[in-house]
Amino acid sequence: MSEHDHDALRRALQRNASLTATDLSEFSFDDDTPDSAQFMNCSADSTRFVGGGLALSRWTTTRFSRCEFANVNFSGARFEECRFFDAERAQGCTFRFCDLRGAVFRNCDLMLTTFNACELWDVTFSDCRMSGVMFEKPAFAFSSARTRSKKPVRLAGTFERCRMDNAVLRETDLSSLRILDCDLSGAELQSTSLVNASLSGSDLSHAALRLADLSGADLRGADLTGFDLQDIKSVSGLQISASQQHHLLRSLGIDVFADEA
Repeated sequence: MSEHDHDALRRALQRNASLTATDLSEFSFDDDTPDSAQFMNCSADSTRFVGGGLALSRWTTTRFSRCEFANVNFSGARFEECRFFDAERAQGCTFRFCDLRGAVFRNCDLMLTTFNACELWDVTFSDCRMSGVMFEKPAFAFSSARTRSKKPVRLAGTFERCRMDNAVLRETDLSSLRILDCDLSGAELQSTSLVNASLSGSDLSHAALRLADLSGADLRGADLTGFDLQDIKSVSGLQISASQQHHLLRSLGIDVFADEA
């Protein structure tokens, strides 16, 4: 992409134009990018996203390859049917220190994507492919200066019908999250806080849950194959379905028999 093309693209963005089928490769998004920008059927290869303001932006069927998003304001942004995974290179994109509050990812390919120290309050991921995704120090809650309490305010977030097998979520605070009907098979959830989280209908088969805190978590209808209660830090207030109790008790060495007539 030539410098002339870059200048034309900047002018289009300043006019708040909606960009369709545009090559964004090697372009640099900076602080001058207006909010509410719209992109459709675009491609971004090695595009520079550093410190830009893309709040409320809309991205539809756009392909991102070898992109790193650093300190970008994506609050309220919407991504639909976008690809962040480069199948040829078997490489995902990286979000570092990004503001993703209230952002929506719908039917996106986020395989092997890394979210590092991002603000994710009230984020929504639905029907996304997220195999091998990694969340490092995610913030799904914040401390409000308006309240006297030092406890974090929970805005949490939602994952719905996402494929998150082998996801890496070690030592993270996922309290109060809604993770519904998702595939978390083989996920790494060691020492993770899932206090009051809802994981109903999700596949947790063979997930690593050693020292995870499941206090008040809702696991009704979840696949708990390989689940061992002895590995869990806390299960106080844990909610399960009646059909799951036999499996969990067996993990403690307890056999349950039907009452004699």
